[in-house]
Amino acid sequence: MTTVHEAWRQLAAAADGPVLEQLRRAARGEETTWSLSLHHWDKGMDPAAPAALPFLIALVREPDRPNREELLSVLLRLVGIDRQEAPERVAPGWAAAWREHRTALEPLLDDPVLEVRRTALHLTERAAPLLARIPEQSESWFRAKQLIRLGEVADPADDAARTLLTDTLRDADGPDAAAHRLAALWGLAALDAAEPERWADQWVAAVLDPATPAAVERLWTEPDDDHPATVGREIIWTGRSLPPRLAAHLTVRLARAAADAGRHELCGTALDAGWHPLLDLPSAGPLWPATAGALLSSPAPEVRHRAAAVLAVLGRAAAPYADALHARLADTDGDEFLDGTTADQARWALARLGDPRVLPDLVERLRELERENGRGYVTGDPRRPEPYDALLPLHGHAAVLRPQVAQWAREAESHAWPGHHPGVRLLAAWDGPADDPDPPADPEAAARGLLRIPPVRRYREDRYLHLAAVSAVAELSRRGPLSPGVRAAAEHALSLDRRLSPLGDYRAVLDDERLREVLRGALRGEAVVMPPLSHWDPHDFE
Repeated sequence: MTTVHEAWRQLAAAADGPVLEQLRRAARGEETTWSLSLHHWDKGMDPAAPAALPFLIALVREPDRPNREELLSVLLRLVGIDRQEAPERVAPGWAAAWREHRTALEPLLDDPVLEVRRTALHLTERAAPLLARIPEQSESWFRAKQLIRLGEVADPADDAARTLLTDTLRDADGPDAAAHRLAALWGLAALDAAEPERWADQWVAAVLDPATPAAVERLWTEPDDDHPATVGREIIWTGRSLPPRLAAHLTVRLARAAADAGRHELCGTALDAGWHPLLDLPSAGPLWPATAGALLSSPAPEVRHRAAAVLAVLGRAAAPYADALHARLADTDGDEFLDGTTADQARWALARLGDPRVLPDLVERLRELERENGRGYVTGDPRRPEPYDALLPLHGHAAVLRPQVAQWAREAESHAWPGHHPGVRLLAAWDGPADDPDPPADPEAAARGLLRIPPVRRYREDRYLHLAAVSAVAELSRRGPLSPGVRAAAEHALSLDRRLSPLGDYRAVLDDERLREVLRGALRGEAVVMPPLSHWDPHDFE
């Protein structure tokens, strides 16, 4: 490496001692704490990463290197920071270095080691190497993943990529045709992400083809996978890798068509794959009411459970299905992998509507989870709401709910932190404005921070930025008319098809509704206050 004088000089100038020493140890094939030096959990990418990139790629390309997969994982982590995290966590110069050197990784698509091929495909960002390899690809599972990746990285105007995918779709025949068509359709869907109507019907038909499950299991199971590939698992994987807007359109169509075809297992899978786009995108909400309302009467309990959860998140849009939700209050079935029952989700959906039929015993019902010894759930999956979160927006029904909440708050005397008891906090939130932080020294500058919110949610973005900026807008609204700069910032935030909340579960929808109403009120010239928000202190074990 030291013979590459200029590159080494740049690295030595950018890196500190430990990075250089770990690079030398990696070259000798020794185990290193490399990842601890090139990316940091609190700061992001190390400034030396762009200069270290060519050396890291050179090591990864050596076929007999014993620590090759370890170094590949480091490279994958660095690329992931660039793709998924906030721009300030990416080292200056990384984008240019990656564009210059990324093509050196493309030969690894032919590597004999399975894990190397799989990682190289994820790192590939050009259509050309895939167009050259797909027609000659003999591994069916890898061909399928390459077709999907081709759609993700190709330019929509790339005629060669579109032709390859459409030819696969048109010419596939024999017992494996269903799986080949499905792979091509996934690639086309990614290529046409801005126009989901173009391929949605064909994609749904390919998923529902009776021949697809067997063909997918036979052709798409990876050599080292102990669990055969299934259509359901591939839908979940693809739903989380495609652009959320596209995933939302496809999963709604699939849920409706699968229910009509009696394929209830795929209907549940579609609801599962569509859950996170629903949480992430305000525009996904209007796609779901009619479909979720119809699925409340599904014979499959897991479908009913997820449909009720979707309606609960939709809030006021679920009003036409209030009677159907009320009929589910006796439904004690659910999904074995999710928290709570269908009745729990239906009750919360009705509470979101302020339905008087569930208000008299609502607090007691919501508190049932407090008496359980823990809950098994993934935080971002459909689950029962915390009582505080569910009751917070219902201050308009305080006449019915306040005695129940007061009884709950009386338990604060035995609480470890009496003032932190959720019932006490709830009464305080109902009785006055939120605990606004002290206004910033320059609220104009803080409010203009809304302009920095990216259109797509990024991992490890500044989660406090949204709350502080909206609070600043509220403060300025009480001082007089908003300045043009603050109005532009508020309008920018409202135009984004993403949640303004930093949370990643049902609370993101609840808080996003409140934050957007603050901004709309301020733009209308009203003097607004920051509303109480869902409780998200990570140190609170309520």
